[in-house]
Amino acid sequence: MNVSLDERAFATPRVLFKDLGDEAVLLDLATETYFGLNATGSRLFKLVTAGPTIREALAIMREEFDVGPDELERDARELLGELVGRGLLRTEHA
Repeated sequence: MNVSLDERAFATPRVLFKDLGDEAVLLDLATETYFGLNATGSRLFKLVTAGPTIREALAIMREEFDVGPDELERDARELLGELVGRGLLRTEHA
């Protein structure tokens, strides 16, 4: 699923987020399945669900992580697309 950087992201109502320190788990209450996030994925999830746009969340991540902007954008789009596809995250135009 293609995610626009100018969209806002929200956890869907059926999802519980559990921070486990450096990692996190998303629990889909409808299917009772877990989705694990490493430290980078957990930080991305927190930023995109708290910020005005995905683009702004990535700007913060570029400051916090030693990664090139193209690699960060590619990896973020992949993870966010998977989360949207699994119904764990939804996006809307900002």
